[in-house]
Amino acid sequence: MLEMIDILTDPDTGDLACKKGDLVTGEATLQHQRDLLEGFPSNYKQFPATCVGIEGYLLDEDKTEMLREIRRQFVKDGMEVTKVEFTNKLIIRAQYQ
Repeated sequence: MLEMIDILTDPDTGDLACKKGDLVTGEATLQHQRDLLEGFPSNYKQFPATCVGIEGYLLDEDKTEMLREIRRQFVKDGMEVTKVEFTNKLIIRAQYQ
């Protein structure tokens, strides 16, 4: 398992995390997963096909396409995905290789 160190953001506000006036760095795998799930394709100019845009899938009765897209985006970002499942909640097990 690869540790992904990056500048962290506050999960509640999305703002850069700061401590004593400095940016906070740390393990960012979950942050990257959240960004890929919540972002929409074309959000990133350099990589317009990146992101899931999960909001667009939430009203679908069949979640198969959403699960497929999550797996595809995570693998494309360099993660090894061992589980993507939706019953009453979304369960994802994925780590950077």
